[in-house]
Amino acid sequence: MKTLSRLFVLLLLLPISLTAQQAQEPVKAKPGIVAHRGFHRFEGSAENTISSMQHAVNHDFEGTEFDVQITQDGVDIVYHEANMQGHVICNTPFDTLRQLSAFTLKSGETVPLLTDFLEACSKALREQEQRGKHTELFFEIKPLERKEQRYHLLGQIIEAIGKAGLHDDIFFISFDLDACMMLSQLMPDVHVAYLEGDLSPKQLQEKGITDIDYHWSKFDAHPEWVKEAHDLGMIVGVWTVNTPEKAQEMLQLGVDYITTDEPLLMREWIGY
Repeated sequence: MKTLSRLFVLLLLLPISLTAQQAQEPVKAKPGIVAHRGFHRFEGSAENTISSMQHAVNHDFEGTEFDVQITQDGVDIVYHEANMQGHVICNTPFDTLRQLSAFTLKSGETVPLLTDFLEACSKALREQEQRGKHTELFFEIKPLERKEQRYHLLGQIIEAIGKAGLHDDIFFISFDLDACMMLSQLMPDVHVAYLEGDLSPKQLQEKGITDIDYHWSKFDAHPEWVKEAHDLGMIVGVWTVNTPEKAQEMLQLGVDYITTDEPLLMREWIGY
């Protein structure tokens, strides 16, 4: 009878002990959600457009991502692929590209000029401020083989960001390691993340790059990189996560941002 009494007391105390232990565990902050190429998951929409950016900002996602290319004659456009209807963008004049049927997107919009896109971003973010929210602009610079084109593109990008008043709203990302290193030097107070996933956080920091943004498979192979990056003061992003299972894995690893094609569903998957 005494044994049963002791067991009963222990069972009563067990939830209290667990609750106290849980209370001592640090609560991980939810990662920010980045809408991949804007929010375009509905009929009649298109990625990398002014409207997809506006929809992402209107939904108050923590970030919206877009891609920037440069034409042969030095015009910056917001577009993902390196080719447009068989034409290599960096080797093709802008006037040739805008005559292609692919230049008009399924939303009815045309491929935006970077200057027009950033002007629309500035307007959308200033209106969003009135709601007390903020969406970061994840600015992906596509790789270029010719150094002179890279220098030209980066110079125009910095100038365009300044004119739009978006210096404090930009988060640069790129697969181009040289571009990341140059941006880190030219704009040392702006976040720059490398995308390729072939370098450890320590190796990146030694090159002057502030943050990492890797495909989820890289963190599957090197989960220790998340803690290593955080210990170095780096922000950790992951792309492109489109399933609830992978979202939960990245949540448990403690990443800071998740880029996804499903930003609304991601809110459900990670418990917003």
